[in-house]
Parts: sequence; C-alpha cells; structure tokens
Amino acid sequence: MRKKISFILIALLLSFGLFACKDDDVVSQKISLTYADWGDQEFNQKMIDAFMEKYPDIEVSLRTDISGSGATFTGNLIDAAQVGILPDVFATDNVPTIVNAGLTYDVSDIWDADVDTPYVYDDIASTAVYNGHRFAVPSFQFLKGILINLDIFEEANLSTTDSYRIDNDGYPVKDWTPEEMIAIAKAIKNYTPDDPANLVIGMDTWYGSADFQQVWPMENDADVLYDTWNGSSFNYLSDDWIYAMEQKVALQQLTDGTITNYTTEDLAEYAELSTYLIQTGYGAMDIEGSWQFWVINSALEESNIHLGFWPYPSGEAGLFPPTILDYQAISAQTKHPEEAFLLAKWMTFGQDGWDARLTILEEQRAEEIAAGELPTYLDRFPIADYPAIWERVDALVDGIEGIEYTFDRIEYAKPDLDKWLPGYKDFWAWVSDTENNPYNWTNLVTAGPNAVPTYAQEWNDKVNEIVQAALLALGAD
Repeated sequence: MRKKISFILIALLLSFGLFACKDDDVVSQKISLTYADWGDQEFNQKMIDAFMEKYPDIEVSLRTDISGSGATFTGNLIDAAQVGILPDVFATDNVPTIVNAGLTYDVSDIWDADVDTPYVYDDIASTAVYNGHRFAVPSFQFLKGILINLDIFEEANLSTTDSYRIDNDGYPVKDWTPEEMIAIAKAIKNYTPDDPANLVIGMDTWYGSADFQQVWPMENDADVLYDTWNGSSFNYLSDDWIYAMEQKVALQQLTDGTITNYTTEDLAEYAELSTYLIQTGYGAMDIEGSWQFWVINSALEESNIHLGFWPYPSGEAGLFPPTILDYQAISAQTKHPEEAFLLAKWMTFGQDGWDARLTILEEQRAEEIAAGELPTYLDRFPIADYPAIWERVDALVDGIEGIEYTFDRIEYAKPDLDKWLPGYKDFWAWVSDTENNPYNWTNLVTAGPNAVPTYAQEWNDKVNEIVQAALLALGAD
C-alpha cells in the first residue's frame, strides 16, 4: 500500500463519492453497476441506456473518472482498485497486467453457461484463459489489412508481370501473396523526396517494420496461429518463420522508398517523409488496422484521395485474416458478478448488444447522410458467428473497396497475442533492448538476412522461456 494517496486516487474517491450520494438519495431495489472504458463516452451512454431499457432491474452508471487510454487507463484502474472503487466492468489494454494486480473475476462458469458464447469463433474464445480460468472476455476484433491508395495505382497503370498480378482496374488482385505485395511495393515506388508532387513510398509498415514473421506462417498452415503460437509454444525455427523474417530484414535494410525506412539525412531534410503517408497521399500501401478507417474519409475530404482496404496477402493454405482483439473484464470487487457479466456481454460480444450497437450506428449513419456528410465507417467487428448481425455490418462499411474479401473469410480469422498472452510483451521488450541483448532487432537488421537462422534460435529459446514462465505463474491454483 502506498504511504501517500496520489492525486489520482483523491479524484477517484471524490468522483465515487458523488455516485454514492446518488445511490443514498434514492431507495431502490435495483442492482447498481458501474462501467468504464476509454471509448466514445456519448456512444457508451447510449449503449448503457439501451441495456437498462432491456434490463430495468439493473442500474448502470458510466464511470468517466478513469482517465487515459491503453496502458494509462489500465494503470488508473489499478489505482482505483487500491481504494475499493474499481468499476464492475472495465476495458483493459493488457489482461495479464490486471490479473497480476488482482483486479479480475474468474468468469469461466458464467461463460460456459451463456447461450451466446458457443457462437464465438474458436480461436478467439480460446484466448485469455489461463490454467482453466477465464479472467476476461474478448470484446471486438479489429481487422489487419492493407490500406491502398487507389489513385496512385490508377496513375501507375501497372500490368501483371512474372512477379505480381494486377486486376482489370489496375489494382493488386485480392488473393495476392506476400511476395507479390513486396514486388508491387518496389515497382510502384517513386522515391523523389525533393519532388513531393511525384513522391510515392511503396509501403508503410506495421509500427516501424513489417509484421511478416507474425502473419506469413499462419497463412501457410491452417494449424498454426499468430506468430507460430500453437496454444502452448512458439516455433521460430520453422522454415516459414525463418523465410518470413529473412524477407522482413532484407526489406528493412532498404532506404530507397520501398518502405518507410530512410537515411538519417533524408528524414531530417524532407518533412513529407514524416507524415502519415497514406493520409497525405505519398504512400501507395499501408499495413494497417481497421481502427484507422477514419483516415479513409479524412483523406477524401481533405485531399480527394481515394483509399481501399485490401485483405492481408494469402498463403499456401489460403487467407486466415489476422485480427487484433480487445478485452473487458469483470471486477474482482463486484457484488454482482452475473449481472456484471451480462453488462460486459452487452457491451462486447453479445448478439443483443450488437443489435443495439448497430441500431445506434445505423441511426447515426442516416443522420450523417441526411446532413450531406460522409458516413462514419464501422471499425470494429463481431467475434461471433451471428449471420443477421454480419448482414447489417456490411452496410456500415459500404464504400470501402476490397473489404468484402476479408469478410468472406472472417470465420477463419486468427487473432493476435499482444493483449492477452502473458510474457509476450516482455519478450518484445527484450527484442528491443539494445543495451543488454546482443540479439536485438537493430543488430539483426545490421547483420542482414543471413543471420536470421542464428537469431531465430536465440529468439525461439527466449520467447518460450519468458512466456512459459508467465503462463505457469498466471492463474495457477
């Protein structure tokens, strides 16, 4: 326990005091719950109002005093828990963090008895379960794909070659391969930073470097999950992982505009290189998540740039769309775990909750169109097989060229590991450590593709060591 209560805790106490006064003013038989996430609070309130209309015996208060987003939000949850005012239901950026802090309720029995959970896609349902304990529920899946500047491709007028295929509209075919994507990035680039009007960068990468080794292996083998995870271990020694990493390192060494990697001198001299290239019109392709769908409208409104969203390239086994998961948890301090689960389900994966969510979004879309505005695109998607819901989802992404190809394979999506697998973020901290780890990412890029097999052995040993230890410690009886 801290010797001094932080200003954040004081603010939380004051805010909670306001909630408590409201409860004392009215004698009611209703069950009272609180909810918090870092999303659109106006939208959250509409969802909560719809929930209370369906469940009139449950009163829900939206907690807006938990500030920040991502890791900051999770840190403030831990502060709130220390003084006993943790929300009954809350979002988190990292499930192991809140489990280790003792914030979460094991909802395994409630999940197993729920009527909607059998519809959750298997690879998603299996996440955030530790030694038989389910300490969080997956909420949404965000799509990982390729934002494409349709205008650049139309102007480039590429044709099919021995290295890549182009469709009749001048765009990459939607069943393209990773090798084709790389070849297209090299072909379409026009690295003229001193002539911004003609500057084209082939491909923006995933947070600074391509994500090939995490995705390519799972596209070549139906039984392999994200980053070669098989449910119990990683296999960075596989031929697919080593090949993907060799291609990634070779690409990362280029400073010719093929990807967003430049010489120090060019980066300092040309401001255009530091912009969000897919939005400013300099990038032909961008490996991106669907939470960035706002940029499709922004680019069109601000610069008349037309963007599409192509599926991630397919492998030998077909397309298994890579997706990114978010999570919510039930408070270990809640007095009403079953009702709290009902609220979490409504705000995340439940069919009734999605019905309410889409109704709100459809009304918003109609208002935007009536006002002559570009309608907001849906950027997060169901994690369950609800055909009627998915039919309505289609209308909320109408106008995004290419997205239907990913939707056609959504039941085969393979989710990422970042927010739920214990030890995984610690492994990547080790990969980035240039002071204490000679096998860090920077050294690998310098060493080049031929060094990948050696680094693969070191990385494979380390990731399995860290993750296995974390798994054994987390949720153990």
